[in-house]
Amino acid sequence: MARRKTLGSAPALALLLIAGITIGAGASTPAYAAKKDLTDKESVQVRHEDERRLKSLDKDYAKQAKAQAKYYEKLAKDVKKAGGNAQPLLDAAAYFDSEAKKY
Repeated sequence: MARRKTLGSAPALALLLIAGITIGAGASTPAYAAKKDLTDKESVQVRHEDERRLKSLDKDYAKQAKAQAKYYEKLAKDVKKAGGNAQPLLDAAAYFDSEAKKY
């Protein structure tokens, strides 16, 4: 007998899960925007609040931000050694280091 693929197969379930997360992740801002017409400044504020909330919920965010800061610091050393301008990389490293301390 031929084996049939069903909706219960692992790839199908993974696809449904990803689609559900993707649709659910963007639902908060439009739902809020539907209640009231937002100005550009207010919509940016809503997005920033959502971003902060999501970062605080992610258990690994601080660890990932710290790793990103270390990567940029190492890259800045290499760029400086090659004679390039390392300041933008050092700024990025400082940003991610501060993000790691916040969350």
